[in-house]
Amino acid sequence: MEPMTAYSHPVVAAMAPTSERMAFLRKIYGLLALSTFMAAGAAFMTVSNEAFLATVAQNQMLFFALEIGAIFFTFWARKKETLGLVALFSFTTLTGVTIAPVLLIYTGASVVNAALMTGIVFVGLSVYTVASKKDFTFMGGMLTTGLIVLVVGGLLNLFFFHSSGTSFLFSAFGAMLFSGFIVFDTFNILNRYPTDEYISATLTLYLDVLNLFLSLLRLFGGNRD
Repeated sequence: MEPMTAYSHPVVAAMAPTSERMAFLRKIYGLLALSTFMAAGAAFMTVSNEAFLATVAQNQMLFFALEIGAIFFTFWARKKETLGLVALFSFTTLTGVTIAPVLLIYTGASVVNAALMTGIVFVGLSVYTVASKKDFTFMGGMLTTGLIVLVVGGLLNLFFFHSSGTSFLFSAFGAMLFSGFIVFDTFNILNRYPTDEYISATLTLYLDVLNLFLSLLRLFGGNRD
């Protein structure tokens, strides 16, 4: 039997003892659930405050820049447990504030349905990735290329084409793309992340879930009158 000191330093989750690996996964999915609830709460509070909602809507680029900064800050602080958690929850709360004006475009039922579909897809793909024991490394290049196409194509459509049909196609493509990212990132977390990287793992999955939700909302959501 190997001495316990063999694991005194963080190791890749796949190589860690079962108890340590399970504790790692519980932290990730617990933080992911809490992050999601905090974002939802922030979105609800923003929508409920007309003055603040107007401020967010009028300064969306500023809030988007703050999100980008919060992502980098979270990655920088990821191994400083208290600071890392503050950074993570600050980012997820900020995303809830930022998407609040977007949510108002759609009916409440559409938002709830998109959230439920996102949850079902996430759980299903996560279980599939863990149970299949396949190597999903090959997806990395395709997903990166797909993300570039999505971003560039979305910007071109936003500023030049203004096509609702193209927007629908990009929303469908985005839903498939971020479903792929859930599989790929879950595989990487299980097989490549050290057990002390639970904050960065949570952030990675949260970004996948958030983008999948927004894609499904644009794809299936019904606009308010």
